Amino acid sequence: MEGNEEDNSIERSILDGLKQLHKFFINKPLSQAHCLFLAVYVIGIQVGFIPQNFFLNRLMGLTQLESWSTFKKSNVEICCNQAPTYEYDSPHETFFTENFITAASVEEDDILKSKLVALVTGDFMMVTLSPHPSTQSLGRSTCLSIGRYVIKYSDNEIPLESCYQKLNQLQIQLRNELFVPVRISQLTLLDASPLPSFMGIPRELRFEVYKYLKSTDLKKLAWVNKAIQMETKLFSTKNNSLSN
Repeated sequence: MEGNEEDNSIERSILDGLKQLHKFFINKPLSQAHCLFLAVYVIGIQVGFIPQNFFLNRLMGLTQLESWSTFKKSNVEICCNQAPTYEYDSPHETFFTENFITAASVEEDDILKSKLVALVTGDFMMVTLSPHPSTQSLGRSTCLSIGRYVIKYSDNEIPLESCYQKLNQLQIQLRNELFVPVRISQLTLLDASPLPSFMGIPRELRFEVYKYLKSTDLKKLAWVNKAIQMETKLFSTKNNSLSN
């Protein structure tokens, strides 16, 4: 029962974003492929990717995410209430592309940039997310069955819920095979902690933890890695100076 509720919650969150975006296509029927790319676009935003045009234009309300976090409801709502800036070939709708930037910094950084490209061939869509060339990092790709996720094209007369299915499975596939691996690679290059971890929490909170440890425990903790070793030494130095 809990699994079904979680799946329904995921689908609702994606559909909420899609409903906002479909308003910009009121007078334009969308192909099944275009409907699917819109879902890919929404899921990318939910995982912490922001269209570069929104970021560069300092779209009001967008906020930076912690390295260990991906979802920011306000960012998703803001981006989905803006006319999408991705490019696509019309009227065939077999090619889509968008430039993203990961919302992990308030400053523009090439390391955080990526390009999303979707190519339609027959009943399938090949989606690729490529990091900025300067990083020399590998991109990620995944293949989507269009009919698996979009059962009808949108002509503004059919309820949106009737156009899509299995959105929770689509999110899992895109997160695991595309967006999360690229995001982890980007944040690793910035020496950030992309996964929930001790080093992923703010430094001030780690220092609060150190205060409750004995000196022998701090020495044991220092063996975990070089970053913690240097930090515990700094903490001990500051703590000793305050004591004196």
